[in-house]
Amino acid sequence: MTRPRSPDYDNIQESIVKQAASLFAHRGYAATSISDIAAACNCSKSRLYHYFESKDAILVFMLTEHVDKLLAGCSDILAAREDDVARFRRLIRFFMEIYAVSRDKHAVMLTCLEFLPANVRKDVIKKQRQLIQIVADVLAKIRPDRAKDTSSAHIDSMLFFGMINWTYTWFRPDGRVLPTELADRAVSLFLDGYVKSKVF
Repeated sequence: MTRPRSPDYDNIQESIVKQAASLFAHRGYAATSISDIAAACNCSKSRLYHYFESKDAILVFMLTEHVDKLLAGCSDILAAREDDVARFRRLIRFFMEIYAVSRDKHAVMLTCLEFLPANVRKDVIKKQRQLIQIVADVLAKIRPDRAKDTSSAHIDSMLFFGMINWTYTWFRPDGRVLPTELADRAVSLFLDGYVKSKVF
């Protein structure tokens, strides 16, 4: 007989994912055992298995949920009626806010893809490319002259993600600069250039 779900099942599951993300991000996926995750959650391994059948299942759930959340947020932003620069700013603010509150999950997505099952890894990478294309499409509307060269347009979008993706290694959301302020700073530097930027 299947054990019934508790009313707080989803909250407990998310708590497990949060603890696992911290361990994966700081210790590494391969160096983290299911026992380590159970200890971090102050529960037994048997209780942990009620929510996830394996360490791999936790990673799959974590990264799939994370990239889906990013895509859903981008979809909402693209649906709004506003000019392209404002839309670009909102996209980057959204990314930075997610990175700030889910920095461990973001770190895991950047460093642990190789541990996903091949079919899941392929799906997550596909969705990551969709995120890149969303930014590339918005940039193309801002600078259609640059979009004529597809190679350059792709490089521009990758350069931008290169600028924001690794902020988790040094940025502290509880510091003097808010994630939204950092996002606006990145947008200004990228669109206006260092010399013309008004953020300094």
